[in-house]
Amino acid sequence: MEERLGQLTRLLAEARFIDLSPTIEHNMPKWPTHPPVIVDPTVTHEHDHYYCQTLVLGEHSGAHVDVPAHIISSMMDRTVDTYPVNMLFAPAIVYDLRPLDAKPGQRITAAQILQIEEQMGDRAAEGDIVLLNFGWQQYWKLDKEWKYYATNEPGFDEDAVKLFADRKVRAVGSDTIACDTPVQNGYEMKSFGHQNYWLPNEIFIMEMLHNLDQLPTRCYFAALPLKIKNGSGSPIRPTAIIV
Repeated sequence: MEERLGQLTRLLAEARFIDLSPTIEHNMPKWPTHPPVIVDPTVTHEHDHYYCQTLVLGEHSGAHVDVPAHIISSMMDRTVDTYPVNMLFAPAIVYDLRPLDAKPGQRITAAQILQIEEQMGDRAAEGDIVLLNFGWQQYWKLDKEWKYYATNEPGFDEDAVKLFADRKVRAVGSDTIACDTPVQNGYEMKSFGHQNYWLPNEIFIMEMLHNLDQLPTRCYFAALPLKIKNGSGSPIRPTAIIV
């Protein structure tokens, strides 16, 4: 045990850690029907002799994970607090979708995914976490400018969603606000991942990830959701570990 712990300690000491989360702050982007994030300096040094903020936010604020109960009404027993603490610890593979230049409302197909896999000489396997870099972080803005990010994004065609489901990946995460769901000017199109293939099969969905452009094709992914009673999801602090 001590030898293995020492090996792990040395490996982590030599690794690079990349933070994949945005900062939780006032006026950050949010799904249009979700509550806004409020960060209030409730307790201050001047008044109370110590400092403590009050946070008001939805479960799907910032970088976060969706679990089946979020969308699938017949799976209300599969809430975030029912999963093991290591639910989002797994090898990850990054798909750079930026060369496709996908537009809001456009669906990426399985054929395009297979072509990307051929080019990078790798593919998602069972138990992997898939990270999708649409290049959408460029639209992450604060104040009123966040609305474009929240109401426009490309997504996935049914065959592309099914491809990852058939491979039994652990989770799929993206730098967009709704992962596989195409959205154009606020019009939300059918989401095959949320509704049909991923969440019903307990393939977790992560959204609003950052810094995916800093990652190699392969890394180790680690994120911890909050243990929220009956939670439909949770904010996370996602991290890529590069060894």
